[in-house]
Amino acid sequence: MKKLQQQLTELQKFIELGDKQNKTISKVGSYWHIDHTLRVFNGIPQALKNSNPQNFEPKWSFLKWTIMTFKKIPRGKGRAPKHVLPEDHITKTDLLQQIQLAENGINDIEQLDAQCHFKHPLFGHLDLKESQKFLAIHTEHHLKIIRDIFK
Repeated sequence: MKKLQQQLTELQKFIELGDKQNKTISKVGSYWHIDHTLRVFNGIPQALKNSNPQNFEPKWSFLKWTIMTFKKIPRGKGRAPKHVLPEDHITKTDLLQQIQLAENGINDIEQLDAQCHFKHPLFGHLDLKESQKFLAIHTEHHLKIIRDIFK
C-alpha cells in the first residue's frame, strides 16, 4: 500500500505542473494519462468491494503471467476499456478530486477479504493481492510516460 500512496503523491505533483504535451512520447497529454490512471485507481477498489468472494475464478494466462512477473506493460500495445478513458476536457480540479477518492480507496482495500476480485478484460479475475500488484504496475506504466513527457 505504501507504493500506491507514493505513486498517488507523484501523480499529484504532476497535476500541479499542469497539462503538458510531448507528441514524440505520447499522442495525448499528461492530464490524459493522469485521468486514465486515476479512473483505474478508483475503479478497481470499487469493483473489489462489489465482488462476491465466492465467485472468484482464477485464470492463468501467459500475458498476465508476463506482466505480473516482469512488472512492466509494453508501451502502445494495450487498449483501455471505454469506462476508464478520459473525457475530452480534463481539469486540474477534477484530477485533484479523483486523487482524494483514490486515497480513500487505498484505505478501503485494506479491509477487504483476500478473495475479493475484479475482472480484468484480458487477465480474468484478479484477487485482492493481484489487484493491488496490477494497480501498482499500471500506475507505474503511466508514471513513466508522464515522466518522459516532462523531460
